[in-house]
Amino acid sequence: MIKEILRAIRDGGLLSKGDIAKDVGIQESTLESVLSLLSSKGYLKRIEGTEEMSKGCIVCPTSRECMKKPSTGNSYIITKKGKNYLEKI
Repeated sequence: MIKEILRAIRDGGLLSKGDIAKDVGIQESTLESVLSLLSSKGYLKRIEGTEEMSKGCIVCPTSRECMKKPSTGNSYIITKKGKNYLEKI
């Protein structure tokens, strides 16, 4: 389950937590717990606010439209540690 969540975040583009939970086959509340755990272990980085998101999302093809919308919550990006974990599998 952890590798599927990391892959979804790495490869999925702009996905909602509901989309990720559905794709992985877990409840959104469970996903929240897993995201917090992965963030605390350094596999994900939680980004908040449009200033930080604009730095992290500059290469995303949908960033122009995304940045126009009011913040809808937290976003996560996969860290180097998370990418290395996926490469080992």
